[in-house]
Amino acid sequence: MKNEIIQVVSKNGGGVTSKKVEASTYEFTIATRAKWEMVISDEDLDMRAGEFKKIKVKEITLEPDMVALPCTFSHHALVSLVKVGTKGGSRPVDNERIIDSAYVLGQETGRVAEGDLLAVLNIFPIMFTREAMVPHSVD
Repeated sequence: MKNEIIQVVSKNGGGVTSKKVEASTYEFTIATRAKWEMVISDEDLDMRAGEFKKIKVKEITLEPDMVALPCTFSHHALVSLVKVGTKGGSRPVDNERIIDSAYVLGQETGRVAEGDLLAVLNIFPIMFTREAMVPHSVD
């Protein structure tokens, strides 16, 4: 696999930071056994059809070497889950990550309430099929 110099852009407090790192693609095997985690709203939020917003959710801890894939079924009448966000920004898959937010798209106009089930995540363990290169800073 070929190494590349890429720029990683992250939020840092109230601002945005970027740093150049050397990284490479790698392969992994995904398990056929998984678990479901519920993505539950941790705040009230008014939505309009077609609107894209970030909402706080009850924390979900992802152990190292786990990937989360949103279930394709719609679990909420007003919004669809697009992505989830983690405390402290993006982290490599071999680190623990804590999901604390969700990015949702309004299907209908209405109010999402704290405690609403927004979606279900399929959580799969993975195993690297070769030794992965640990990305390192080149700045």
